[in-house]
Amino acid sequence: MDIITLSNNYNLYKEKLLRKRRFKYTDFCQVINKHLDKENINFSEPEFSFEGRKIFVMTYGTGETKILIFSQMHGNEPVSTEALMDFLNFLETDKNWSKKVTLIIIPLLNPDGNEKFDRRNAQGIDINRDAMTLISPEARILMKIHERFSPDFALNLHDMEPHYTSKPENLQTVLAVLAPECDEKGSLNTARKRAVKVISGIITAVKPLIPNRLAKYTDKFTPEAFGDTFMQKGTASILLETGSIFNDKERIFARKIVFLSIVKAVDLIALKGYLHSPIGTYLKLPDNEKNNAFDLKIEKLSVKSNRGDYQLDIGIRRVKKTLNDEDFADEFSDYRIVNIGDLRRFGAIKSFDGSDYVFSGNYSEIFIGQKAAFEISSTKKNEIINIKSLL
Repeated sequence: MDIITLSNNYNLYKEKLLRKRRFKYTDFCQVINKHLDKENINFSEPEFSFEGRKIFVMTYGTGETKILIFSQMHGNEPVSTEALMDFLNFLETDKNWSKKVTLIIIPLLNPDGNEKFDRRNAQGIDINRDAMTLISPEARILMKIHERFSPDFALNLHDMEPHYTSKPENLQTVLAVLAPECDEKGSLNTARKRAVKVISGIITAVKPLIPNRLAKYTDKFTPEAFGDTFMQKGTASILLETGSIFNDKERIFARKIVFLSIVKAVDLIALKGYLHSPIGTYLKLPDNEKNNAFDLKIEKLSVKSNRGDYQLDIGIRRVKKTLNDEDFADEFSDYRIVNIGDLRRFGAIKSFDGSDYVFSGNYSEIFIGQKAAFEISSTKKNEIINIKSLL
């Protein structure tokens, strides 16, 4: 599977009915309806969310190796579902895997959360922290499907906040991957080793498209999460986290990368290509650093005061207007100063060289929480910039 060629042909598979990052359940159903009578994909009787919305379960192929693929456990993570809808379009044209694998696909596991653009389901439950108690119907559905098919592999698709970066370059992470742990010791049991090998193959394939923008998601044993639970049950679980990149509000580029990653994962499993992947490719991947980037970093800005002039860096980031830390920052447009001083170790979605500029106000007006609406003046030309214009 040549990922570069597939990347160049992505528009052939991109689902045109889902153009925006946020979509409604009715939009999603419209896409599903396109596949109901197609040859390659078979639909089971639908399941139902807490509020009664249909949760679709579909299968592809008759192969011995079974792969469970599910998206949007969290309602405010829709790009993963869009990438999966692109993958469905790809499946409609594919004839190579049908006798090698059986795919069990559950797109949009949390339709109630999607309607509210909320991480949790209608009961206020985080489905991905409900693998042990199974309070939510959505968690019960996922566990029931897992027990029915006993999949060899599982692909769990998510989105993540825009302020994650990969070390050491501190560039925005476009794709984060994870082979969830199966115990507190971080052991590599048989299932986890298989997951690591598949991920290593994915990394090798997509790295040329996103150099220095790949990272390993937080590697901490979470027994109430489905990835960790499935791993303990012998299913090689793989998390793919859709990130973002500057000036791509709809996350179209990251969506393509996740689509390519799904295709590559299935191809590696179907053709047993993962058997030759070195586990070190995954283990050496840099960690995904949360809140390690600013939306804008102004570097070496001069500040005048009656106690002497000095230079500093200013870090500006979107802040969430709600009290819900699970909301995504890129849904808001309130930019504030969140750090001041020597910020060289932090990344930035956008950087501005302020070495030839001076802060236009009094030094006391620079403080944590200040709105990013202040002005800076050029020391070399007749120019005044309002910081809002840089955001």
